[in-house]
Amino acid sequence: MIGEYERPGRLHAGQARALRRYLLEQVAPYSAWHRGVTVGDDARQALRRLPLTRLADVDDPAALVLRPTATSLATTPESDLRLRFWWAGVRRRQGAFNREVLDPRYKPIHWVEGHGVPIGYSAEDLTRLGELGRSTLEMAGVSPSDVLVGVQPAGPHLTFWQIALGARAAGVSALFLGVAATADEMARLRPSVLCGRLGDLLRLLTEAREAAFSLGALHTLLVVGEPVDPASRARLTLLASHVGADVAVVAVWAPPGVRALWSECRDGIDVHTWPACEVIEIADPDSGDEVAPGGDGEVVWSPLGWKGSVLLRQRTGVFGCLDDTPCVACGRTSPRLRITSPLPPFARFLDDHPDVALWQAELRTVDGVEELIVFLAPRTAGHPGRLVRELDRQLSATQFVVLDRRELSERLERLDDQRVVDLRA
Repeated sequence: MIGEYERPGRLHAGQARALRRYLLEQVAPYSAWHRGVTVGDDARQALRRLPLTRLADVDDPAALVLRPTATSLATTPESDLRLRFWWAGVRRRQGAFNREVLDPRYKPIHWVEGHGVPIGYSAEDLTRLGELGRSTLEMAGVSPSDVLVGVQPAGPHLTFWQIALGARAAGVSALFLGVAATADEMARLRPSVLCGRLGDLLRLLTEAREAAFSLGALHTLLVVGEPVDPASRARLTLLASHVGADVAVVAVWAPPGVRALWSECRDGIDVHTWPACEVIEIADPDSGDEVAPGGDGEVVWSPLGWKGSVLLRQRTGVFGCLDDTPCVACGRTSPRLRITSPLPPFARFLDDHPDVALWQAELRTVDGVEELIVFLAPRTAGHPGRLVRELDRQLSATQFVVLDRRELSERLERLDDQRVVDLRA
């Protein structure tokens, strides 16, 4: 893969060549959404001419799917594919050509959710995702001798499938219990790697501490779905120490629509990206222009080499900067993303509150006025009045909505595990 240990200059040159080939041979001939895209010698310039698009603005997800047709295959710049298509016609074996060549490359056979928009993966894409998952586990210090227990939600979520496929590709023993997992199960299974969302990991480790369980084999916590702020990282480490575990906390996440999760390395603090599989721009959110190298801006994401669903220049709503100097922890030169817009202050307060088991917040604009809606699940049963009154004194929230843990967990799943959902106009 491009970017593991390459110099930045060579990495950028290789990525530019791959981007030009991808736009010419895949996107331009087969994409309904990007029909008419023109590619000259400078592929990056061609990419920058496209508008920024939010995934939520896609009204027809089917238009994102690459669909080769007889006409496009007859004229595709990919000469080998053009020849095979012609030869299949001569031999009257178009059906076999579709099954053996086109379907594995292009037919979406698996879907994940991104802001309510289904994102399709072909068989070739799933193989690629498994390899990226294997690299994710390797960077986190997970080996085939480990036992991984996942407590992230199963279903159409990238946070589940990349880890599951990666464990399979890496030969790591893995058991996925879902969000209903209990501390008692953790103690019986004795995992060396525990993978889940921040809130679920905090809950399980708290319950294990209260029950005086020992999890001494545990050495890695994979936190999926969101960046991990320093306070939450320290809290996870402390809770793990109370159950006899000395752990590394490794964040694995990406915004909805990004085709593969980014990952920290075991001792790093920024997420490594995948330059062989994506083009990341840091753009001015107003003009869409790229900022100067090393500058802060909105992360704009484009796929590279992916089939299935393709959306170029997707606005992620994440703000940060890219660092392509060698990682001081692992030495890799794959660009790392440093987040510059962490969760708002109320997030840390809710994380630290002993009576809040799980939460999610929505930011909205109603008649020009910003509102904050907090959805929460209390840690204990009983009337939530005292808890809500206490939170109301501390937070300037418009409304508190109390749900049970299952309902709130399902809500988080539907919204791609986002704990702060920004719906402001």
